[in-house]
Amino acid sequence: MGSGERGSRLAKLVEKALRPLIEPLGARIEHLENIEIDPYGPRIVIQLSSLGNVETVFIDASPDGVEAVYTIRIEKGLNKNRVEEEISNTIEYSEELQGIEEYDVAYDPDEGELTITLRARMIAELPTIQELRRIVDEAVSKII
Repeated sequence: MGSGERGSRLAKLVEKALRPLIEPLGARIEHLENIEIDPYGPRIVIQLSSLGNVETVFIDASPDGVEAVYTIRIEKGLNKNRVEEEISNTIEYSEELQGIEEYDVAYDPDEGELTITLRARMIAELPTIQELRRIVDEAVSKII
């Protein structure tokens, strides 16, 4: 087997291994920007980008659970406390996000950058990128 064949086979195996982590979030393998594997953790960290209205998603998966950090562009100059409170309330009381064990919301009004960190036991309990964007848009529309 030549190096080209081995590389192609390896790429197919990596794609097969990553699909269960990427597709439940509504992303595709083409969105994969970076991957790190820590065998001592054990854990895997995946960065997704070019996701439309969501700039990046970092997924940190380990036997203890999964953490996803979403960076989303919204309007600049909104009231920081109101944005964070409205998004937090939406996450807290949303039926779609009942599998979320912990969350954190941070908004930078100067950059218009919203960072949402969600922690769950399994990746299937995280919202898709599209669901999260819809939730953010609904929450922000209450503020504007």
